[in-house]
Amino acid sequence: MKRVITALTAAVLLLTACGSKTSQTSNDYSVYNEEQNQPGDSTLYGLACEGCTDSVVIFLPFSGGDPDTFNVINARKHHKVFGRPRIGDELAIVRNATEKQTADIVVNLDILKGEWCYKVMPQFRPRLGQPAQGKAPQLPPTLPDSLRKAWTTPREYGIDIRREHVAHPIGMTFGNDNEQSPVVFPPVKLYREWRIHNGQLLLKESRIDSLGNHQVFNCDTADIVLLRRDTLVLRFKDSEQGYYRR
Repeated sequence: MKRVITALTAAVLLLTACGSKTSQTSNDYSVYNEEQNQPGDSTLYGLACEGCTDSVVIFLPFSGGDPDTFNVINARKHHKVFGRPRIGDELAIVRNATEKQTADIVVNLDILKGEWCYKVMPQFRPRLGQPAQGKAPQLPPTLPDSLRKAWTTPREYGIDIRREHVAHPIGMTFGNDNEQSPVVFPPVKLYREWRIHNGQLLLKESRIDSLGNHQVFNCDTADIVLLRRDTLVLRFKDSEQGYYRR
């Protein structure tokens, strides 16, 4: 019920704030949202208003006040506008440090949300005392087709980015892999939470403790390289990963 009220309130205020102001006695608008910036995060959060173009974004901040107009020409030139804003979309904006009405980064959070996947190939199971080989297995040509298919079929890994910073890992299997199999798959990243922090995407891994609470044990930081409705590319510290929307 709370989410429904929040959505309805935001929609009404968005239509009011983005519309004509000639009949308004006050221009101090706000959108009901309890989200607070994390320490050190200067990102602005709000909704896209009518009038967004390739050169400007009309933005209604969750913090309240009139809609702002941000110049995004340089951001587009440097490929830092991730997802074309449409009216009502939730946006994260990092504005320029000196030119306050210029956006350095724009992320469409509504496009970012969803199930993002990639294919993972198996690797040879390492022998005792030997590291795993970082390549797809080459199996004997006489191997039966049923076993070949079972041992060489890729798996779908990924992350489900949901509302309210909730994430779920994709690709988890229940129970251990067949220890008799000559191949093994890498572990799944247990992402349970996500956030935008100064334009970067933070992905937190956690495990459930004995009390049922999530305990964070790792946080990966990624730069968004590309975001379209069917494609996401993230650059991590040591690698770059492409995803397709499921």
